[in-house]
Amino acid sequence: MASIDCYYTDHFVNQTVTQFFSKSLDLPLYELNEYKNSSNIFATYGILRGTGEIIKQRKENFIYLDHGYFNSSTRRFTKEKNTILTDLEGYFRVVKDDLYFNKSKLNDSEKRFNELNIKLKEKKAGDIIILSEPTENTSKFLGLNNWKEETVKTIKSHTDREIVIHNKFSEISLNELLQKAYAFVSCQSTAGFMSIIEGVPAFFTHSSLKEYGDIKDIEQNNLNYELLYTAANSQWKLREFFSDDFKEYINKLITI
Repeated sequence: MASIDCYYTDHFVNQTVTQFFSKSLDLPLYELNEYKNSSNIFATYGILRGTGEIIKQRKENFIYLDHGYFNSSTRRFTKEKNTILTDLEGYFRVVKDDLYFNKSKLNDSEKRFNELNIKLKEKKAGDIIILSEPTENTSKFLGLNNWKEETVKTIKSHTDREIVIHNKFSEISLNELLQKAYAFVSCQSTAGFMSIIEGVPAFFTHSSLKEYGDIKDIEQNNLNYELLYTAANSQWKLREFFSDDFKEYINKLITI
């Protein structure tokens, strides 16, 4: 296995996930303030508290961990724009040289997705297009200046359907909006995966996900289940980190 250096910050979720990751693979674990650039693969969780800046500097040769695409750990978002995490029993995505999706399709088998026992609902016959705004941290990290305005223009160049703006602090829940939706559009939100499960086609602007749903095809409005299958093979529970399947996954991941 290629050399991987794992780094942690002062946040308890980062510390927990990186400890599981490093112990399961017998990797060295360092405080982030000890970071020195090297040819080793850099591994960490999240983009806050200095990790994002290192990822930006490196651009490649890193492994990124964060909440999974579905069945992730339970989170609650408050009106004060705080995120409250109630457990760490859910899935975490593990990707290489990207924050959101593995650019190389390591495995699109349906097996792991089917084991989640998620019921795929029939395609909705709604009318609205949900435009999901990225978080402030994501916008800042990706440099998404005027993303909402530019994306609205792009959508309107391909359809005349009503657009409803939504974010994770909106009073109306996403699930409620999905019941009357024709399509869901975001930069890279994992809510797009939930949308497909609910029977609403999802479209993305981020390059890692755009091939699975491009706004220019919004009137074709296809449900792309392949995205779900590939995602399920890129997310793992903490206890699965110690499995042979996870070690095999990491070995494949670091060779792409």
